[in-house]
Amino acid sequence: MILAGLRSLMGYWGLEGHLAILLYNRTGRMFARFERMLVRFRAGKLRVGMPRQGVARKVGATAGRGPALPRKFGWIVGPGGYRAMGYRSQLVYLLTTEPELVAMLESYPQARNVLRPLLRALGVDELPWVPTSPRPPKPRNPRKPRPKPEPFRIKLPRGVITWARREKRLERAREELKRLMALA
Repeated sequence: MILAGLRSLMGYWGLEGHLAILLYNRTGRMFARFERMLVRFRAGKLRVGMPRQGVARKVGATAGRGPALPRKFGWIVGPGGYRAMGYRSQLVYLLTTEPELVAMLESYPQARNVLRPLLRALGVDELPWVPTSPRPPKPRNPRKPRPKPEPFRIKLPRGVITWARREKRLERAREELKRLMALA
């Protein structure tokens, strides 16, 4: 009932149209999948999933999926306000006190993976199986020192004489004048 109530309130939060529909549909699929897992767990037919051999994808590539949900930690809390926080606390209480759910979540990683995106969006980090922080940053390679830049030169249009060119021409003219005076 908590998940259904959370899903029903999403339309009232003032989310953008496409984002509200995307979130509504995704949470519906998430809840249905989690419910199927719970039924299989109660029947004793839920097996531990094999790790997937993931296909390498380009970072940021959505492969024609359309708009994506935000990924910021706790992003639903802003538009949802106190209602989202209420559902958040009820969900955390349920997942930590219901013995059947605790047993399923501790023994089957696929059940945790189903709920993880929702818990991240709600800002839940106090459950033992929810990662508290992202991966540690990769160590950076030390940067090579940059070479000193060459003196700045302006490329002037044709016909413009710069100060240095003028000085060179004056110096050549003086030398030419001295040479002509020595010949005379």
